[in-house]
Amino acid sequence: MTDLKVVQFDPNPSLQDIPGHLRAMADRIEAGEYGEVDSLIAVMPRVDGYPVTFGWGSIDGRNDPIIQFSLALQWNLANLTARS
Repeated sequence: MTDLKVVQFDPNPSLQDIPGHLRAMADRIEAGEYGEVDSLIAVMPRVDGYPVTFGWGSIDGRNDPIIQFSLALQWNLANLTARS
């Protein structure tokens, strides 16, 4: 199984510059700063609705992290309204 780790964004550019952060992350991935990256998961909250998820990279079966994350997200969203 692939080792997963959470990577915090660099404080520059401004935290309000989301596209800038994504571009900077892509540059660091291409430069090899995170080692070999074979998959990436992103969650984008939306003010007017549920968050959207994106997954890129190697999908090698049922236990792939992107698939597992997406299933967990869908379960949480489906059960969100069941909580009191």
